[in-house]
Amino acid sequence: MPIPEHLQRRVAYVDILTAHAFNRSVSFWRDPTDTERRWSKIETLPNPLLIGPNDALDVDCDSNGAISAPDGSVIHINGNLNADLEPAGHYEIVISGNVGENATIRASGFCHVYIGGPVFGRIESADSCKLWIDGDFNGTLLTGHPSNNLHVSGDFNAAVRPINKASLLFVSIDGFARHDLISNIASVGYTVFNASIGASDVDAGLYPEGSGRRKTESGASHFRWCVQSRRERAEQ
Repeated sequence: MPIPEHLQRRVAYVDILTAHAFNRSVSFWRDPTDTERRWSKIETLPNPLLIGPNDALDVDCDSNGAISAPDGSVIHINGNLNADLEPAGHYEIVISGNVGENATIRASGFCHVYIGGPVFGRIESADSCKLWIDGDFNGTLLTGHPSNNLHVSGDFNAAVRPINKASLLFVSIDGFARHDLISNIASVGYTVFNASIGASDVDAGLYPEGSGRRKTESGASHFRWCVQSRRERAEQ
């Protein structure tokens, strides 16, 4: 079966909040005949797969074989991602399940990714990224240039660092994130780092205390974040 209807509605909602990051996916679900892409459906993926220009892929199973899409694409995985995924160009990826600890999304170009479950693996985005995770994030995020947007509906305990240049990073977390973890990300030296944290182990308020600006080897770094509520540390 394709991506479930309740998840299609969820991605359509996220599409609005992310300035139409998933427009081609939502358009296809609304009317499958209204598309210029060649859609292929597969029900088993044990081996590596290469996708050509203007192709789109509907994976109706766990993805256990590596997928390469060097020319941009739309990829729907109705299951878990257990192997590497290497997209480039301008593309959309919708994963209904989780990203396993041995899986890496290694992306370049305009990276638009929705993940319906928790992330235990690694996400590398060399360029621009819009990433929405409807679960906990316990993996690794390597950010690119020029901008990175991350939303996590669950708790956040991920390692975050730039691939090369620390550029723009905007983070929204609905769940819990440790204050020291967010402070460490701010200290990396992103040109701009802004974040909203649903709950943390400090009082609700605006952070950091004192200046949210400092000089780095590559120029000025501006950083601030808000904490909506306080609670004890979540078990990680």
